[in-house]
Amino acid sequence: MKAPLHPRQDERLKALHAYEMLDTDPEKDFDDIVQLASSICGTSVSLVSLVGSERQWFKASVGLEVRETPIEQSICSHAILEEEFFEVEDTLQDPRMADNPLCCSDQGLRFYAGALLKTPDGLPIGTLCVLDREPRKLTPWQRDAIKVLARQVMVQLEMRKALGSAATMRKEVDHRVKNSLQSLSAFVRIQERRLQSDEAKQAMTKVMTRIDAVSTLHEYLYKTDAGS
Repeated sequence: MKAPLHPRQDERLKALHAYEMLDTDPEKDFDDIVQLASSICGTSVSLVSLVGSERQWFKASVGLEVRETPIEQSICSHAILEEEFFEVEDTLQDPRMADNPLCCSDQGLRFYAGALLKTPDGLPIGTLCVLDREPRKLTPWQRDAIKVLARQVMVQLEMRKALGSAATMRKEVDHRVKNSLQSLSAFVRIQERRLQSDEAKQAMTKVMTRIDAVSTLHEYLYKTDAGS
């Protein structure tokens, strides 16, 4: 059964895309989290699942070969409708998953538990989930552990988003500084051509030298910062 849309679907999708994570390469930080989640819960599958409009995409996975599934087959799209945590002890006993091809095959996924990945504004963009091919139930401390690890996923996402914003801001500042220095340099050169006295021309030449020095220093500092 396809899950109904989240009540704040447009906001939720906007928040998801703001992280710019979809279709990115695997990263060790996320891989380590799903490995730990699977070990703690003793499950064969663990995922960092990001739920889009037409698909769910896995930033990290253990025990599952595919990188994404259609939204019609997404258990996580049901999970994001819950408050914090969603657990299904036997998927074939739940009408929302009983007809899901991922669950009803011979080697289907019979157990699901996921903690929501929530933005600081409370919007669910996906889950950190564990799955197994036999019905089961998590212990209270396993549920707590998954919730803690889900928060760590969001810490990683927020950190990458902040670094991306900082890089964008740095480029914008660099662009504006360059434009300002170029405009100032052009203005000074125009004024220099209008001057008559040698003394005034010499003073303007000193100004140009200082502008050039500032431009060179800015270029050096920007390249050094970008390379670090």
